[in-house]
Amino acid sequence: MILLGYPDYTKPGFDVNAPCPEWRWPNMIIYNRTKSAYYPLHTGPLTLKFTIKGEEYFATKERSYRVQPFSYLIFNEGQKYSARIQSVTESETLSVFFRPAFAEEVLTSLIAGEDMILENCSSQSAQPVRFMEMIYPFDGRIMQFMYKFALAAKTGFDDNQWLEEEFFLLLKLLLNIHRQVGEDIGKIPAVKKSTRMEVYKRINNAKDYIDDNFDSEIKIEDAAKIACMSSFHFIRLFKTVFEDTPYQYITQKRLSKASSLVMKTDIPITEVCLSVGFSSLSSFSWLFKQKYGISPETMRNNYFSFERKLAGIKKS
Repeated sequence: MILLGYPDYTKPGFDVNAPCPEWRWPNMIIYNRTKSAYYPLHTGPLTLKFTIKGEEYFATKERSYRVQPFSYLIFNEGQKYSARIQSVTESETLSVFFRPAFAEEVLTSLIAGEDMILENCSSQSAQPVRFMEMIYPFDGRIMQFMYKFALAAKTGFDDNQWLEEEFFLLLKLLLNIHRQVGEDIGKIPAVKKSTRMEVYKRINNAKDYIDDNFDSEIKIEDAAKIACMSSFHFIRLFKTVFEDTPYQYITQKRLSKASSLVMKTDIPITEVCLSVGFSSLSSFSWLFKQKYGISPETMRNNYFSFERKLAGIKKS
């Protein structure tokens, strides 16, 4: 089932916790292409939130999330949250809802031996599938599914058998990513698993803060406060989880944004430097050359030259 926009929750008798009267939460996609939309606080199934363009905001009782292009957010079954799009420009977003027990069924099928398959055993996995609720970084494997779903929504291709198969493959991928997250959590030096998971969650909350503010003046101690840690503990544990110190991570975020502005705009290099959070043009140029092997000016000239050549080839 594919819906174009959030259901109208103001209709008499509409249940925000079960938008589909017959199946409550079936395997379903909601595709939004709008400047403004809202869905109130509700209890949802296992859900993946993805943004192609613009931003979408979500709020639980614990915290709020901003999902930006190509990152994605996972909510577990039973989570209560609201959703909102409010932008000057158009946003393009996808919500992928997995029907209750679907994740457990997929996991069981993946771990079942041949004997269970031959006997058509219908037993479920021992415990519910629970993902880390957080904003996950760019992953090209996830994008392949999201672009297919967006194209299906745009063209009106709403085939439940196709969706069921795609949802199975997507969930299989998410379980693999979940396994990798578990390995990352295992790197954290703590005796109890619950402690490691809490530390990982706090470190990710701080990373979200950095992602939202890297292009402004940002202090490590402020990110450490978000994680409820001392600065030294935060630096050590951040590097353990992400293999970069917070300073290195902020620098890489700034340089990545700067390279995009250098190639795709004609904004003066000095303004690019300041707009991504650097205060010194000389430091910015040095760091840029260390990462990309060329200066910002050379990258811009090379990119514009390539564009002109490509335009000439197309004309001929």
